[in-house]
Amino acid sequence: MGLKTAVADEALLQVRLESGRTVEEELKALRSLARLLDSQFEVMGVKFGADALVGLIPVAGDAVTLVTGGAALATSVRLRLPWHVHTQILVNLVTDAGLGAIPILGDAFDFFFRSHKRNFRLVEHHVLERAAKQTGVKRARPTKQAPAS
Repeated sequence: MGLKTAVADEALLQVRLESGRTVEEELKALRSLARLLDSQFEVMGVKFGADALVGLIPVAGDAVTLVTGGAALATSVRLRLPWHVHTQILVNLVTDAGLGAIPILGDAFDFFFRSHKRNFRLVEHHVLERAAKQTGVKRARPTKQAPAS
């Protein structure tokens, strides 16, 4: 299985959702996009993604990553996750784009905020919760894991 999740959630990755796709299928592309945008590259131990690089282009760079990051919102809406998940995803995206647009300071912010990973984790959590309810499986309490790369 390609996704890194808590061991107790491994079985939930194979659950079919109302969309007809498995949890793993629903999350795989979103996880890859989050990794590309937030942590695909590493220089001297500092991970960063295309968001930080494209964000160096004034205004247009942040607009591009805002639109690209909308994939998490689209996934959340398509899967009919709770409205507060949509709201938090939107807040993360607007914060990233808004603060990222500030010259120099915003470029530094882009290296560390990682809104796309935050949004992936939000969607992942709620999709796994839905799968657990659907199957009657009780999820183990999430343990503090090292940040996913």
